[in-house]
Amino acid sequence: MPTIVLNVKDLERLIGFPIEKEALQETLSSLKCEPETVTNDEITVEVTSDRPDLFSAEGIARGIRYYRSRGSVYDVKYSKLAPLKLHVEQPTSKVRPYIVAAAIRGISLDEEGMKQIMQLQEKLHTTYASNRKKASIGVYDLDTVTPDFTYTAPPPEEISFVPLESSEEMNGRRILADTQKGREYGWIISGYDRYPLLLDSRRKVLSMPPIINSEATKITEKTRNLLIDVTGTEEKAINTCLNIIATSILERGGSLQQVYVVYKQRTDKTPKLEKTKKRLPYSAVATVSGLDLTPREVSSLLSRMGLQSEAVGRDALEVTIPPYRLDILHEVDLVEDIVMAYGLNRMVPELPQVVTMGRPLTGSRLRSRIRDLMVGMGFQEVTTYILSSREVLEEKPLMHTRPLVEIIRPVSSEFSVLRDALMPKLLQFLGNNTHYSYPQKVFEYGDVVRVEKGMPPTSPHLSVAISNHKVSFEEIQAVAVALFKNLSKEVSFEPYTAEPFIQGRAAKIIMDGKYIGTIGEISPQVLVNFGMTCPVGAMECDLSSLAHLESLFRG
Repeated sequence: MPTIVLNVKDLERLIGFPIEKEALQETLSSLKCEPETVTNDEITVEVTSDRPDLFSAEGIARGIRYYRSRGSVYDVKYSKLAPLKLHVEQPTSKVRPYIVAAAIRGISLDEEGMKQIMQLQEKLHTTYASNRKKASIGVYDLDTVTPDFTYTAPPPEEISFVPLESSEEMNGRRILADTQKGREYGWIISGYDRYPLLLDSRRKVLSMPPIINSEATKITEKTRNLLIDVTGTEEKAINTCLNIIATSILERGGSLQQVYVVYKQRTDKTPKLEKTKKRLPYSAVATVSGLDLTPREVSSLLSRMGLQSEAVGRDALEVTIPPYRLDILHEVDLVEDIVMAYGLNRMVPELPQVVTMGRPLTGSRLRSRIRDLMVGMGFQEVTTYILSSREVLEEKPLMHTRPLVEIIRPVSSEFSVLRDALMPKLLQFLGNNTHYSYPQKVFEYGDVVRVEKGMPPTSPHLSVAISNHKVSFEEIQAVAVALFKNLSKEVSFEPYTAEPFIQGRAAKIIMDGKYIGTIGEISPQVLVNFGMTCPVGAMECDLSSLAHLESLFRG
């Protein structure tokens, strides 16, 4: 979960009233923000990934105001100035086709305000924006540039500007090679013959998305007017990120000036801060939560979560959802907010009205045993979505195209197929966490779905990965041998030559004469595709043949 660092004085200033430390911690816990460390000056909290509006002090302060019944109906203060214009040129369509933007006028920033803006950018990039691949955010001092703006994509040799925190001009290729951000995120655009570029009317460079901003447009404590842009490959993702960062910054004051984004075939007015409405039957509240609440109590609890509501007939409410609440997709999400506002500690546990005896599910004893063994060897368990994309399963790991179970109408291309392997998902996880210390040792035990003879059977798989500044085949092989030895099984290895491994540094895993998986060192190109900078050793095996061991282990 994302970890957010807050300055206590800044947080109280944003809240608008002082709050005692114990009350603050209790309120944060009720808002999906788990306090980790608390001092007189700072507080560090973990925030669940489904609440990106809480990735900064501004959003958390807004949530606290509502929870403490000090908030009013959410609204946005708009500037009286006409919208700015941003023209999108055709070459961007093959590189990074979409952009949205907003301007915030009359804001007062201090050092902590700047820190929170940068922290929010970072957390959105590493979570919702898929490490800048789906979306990347730029924030600029609007007074250093001249509208209108142009989003284009020239050849990298024709690009020339001073990157952020640098002192000399560089072209596009040098920026990827010689700057920290270029080395970290260059993989996103390095394969194209044109790089995205954002310019003002005088051809002054604002940024080269998604890599780095210009030094000439950086924000400071003297900045009073901001320009924000979000570029990316998915329109929903960039609109979402813009909504979050714009509404968060507006908590510090100022007014919103919209931007006309002019494409060849259409013009969009951004940001699209549209409130949505959902119907919530009173019966759903009782069924899901088990609470016996009056309509007035339900409405009051919703308001403590920043959700306004009004009665629709005798049996339901119509709930208005502000544009920064991305997590509310179903009436169950509304009931969850009601329970949070009611207080989990006030819920009275009840024994289920059943007469059967519980017992572990088939496979759970073996799963528990393997988890204990992996944790004992110093690995951390991760859990990834069973839904994935062909890019993650086939393109990035350079694995052959194969039949996959596809979703008919996927909400996003990121979740269009069911995974048939765990290793690509672990590589994606490591690529998204390169900013953490090494070594990184992770494993996942989970189901995969393969297509066999037109049917989609499910089987349990285990995948293990080690990422460090130096990793060898022997290191990951030792893990495999130790694991199966502790399961009273012997394994042998045979040469294997296929992606995603380095040739000559990979093997098949053989148990009881059967091929159950692969193991080896990940090839450099696959590491680049997933945005990794350190070598990786990994293995994956099908554990279906171990089902007969279930009775040997206690739950």
